[in-house]
Amino acid sequence: MPPVRLAAFPLIVTLSEYLDEPIKIRAKHKVADMRLIERHNARSLDKGWNVPGAYILLDRPDAEGRWGAYVGKATNPGLRNRVLQQLKERDHWYRALVIRYESNDDETLNSAEAGWLEGEIYYCLDSAENVDLHNRNRPQDGTLSIDDEASLRDYMIPIESFLRLIGHALLHRNLITTTTPSPGRAPQAPARHVSAPGLAPSPSLLRNPTPEAAKARAALLEAG
Repeated sequence: MPPVRLAAFPLIVTLSEYLDEPIKIRAKHKVADMRLIERHNARSLDKGWNVPGAYILLDRPDAEGRWGAYVGKATNPGLRNRVLQQLKERDHWYRALVIRYESNDDETLNSAEAGWLEGEIYYCLDSAENVDLHNRNRPQDGTLSIDDEASLRDYMIPIESFLRLIGHALLHRNLITTTTPSPGRAPQAPARHVSAPGLAPSPSLLRNPTPEAAKARAALLEAG
């Protein structure tokens, strides 16, 4: 079954009265907790962010709307320290978006989950026509179960939505969610008789749903 476009849900954005404070972003009813920090004030990210997670280093968009990015992950000691290291190692970025697990029980992402999320964010950005990635290699972690991967995909809509909110939209794709093909598994094309979202018969079959009409329609499609 092809990826399905999911309904949007609210982002709760909290702005401090102090301009140098990180912007807090929370996806309502979801698990992603995010902060947007400015490069010149990266040290304002509190030490509670020294937990595993993923991050995106953002370049300023140019006049044509193209922008560069670097996608990374942090495990131990965590996101805050990793972003501070990137102040010395990379000079291209002006903002960083950091992402962790939102929990009231002191739970965090583990190393494999942070690695998978890093790879999925990379896949999303690499699929966009207007993004230039600075990563030399494609990050990925194939050790998670299908169920664990499904739960982590809840992160992707708020991440993409917030990138769009701050002027870093991902252009050209029709679907918000993405599925990273598993190694050795070829992507499956949608069935001929199913609509693009995979949820209903195509309009032509709804107008004339007899088996004979369906066969005739399939023959026409095969013939191009």
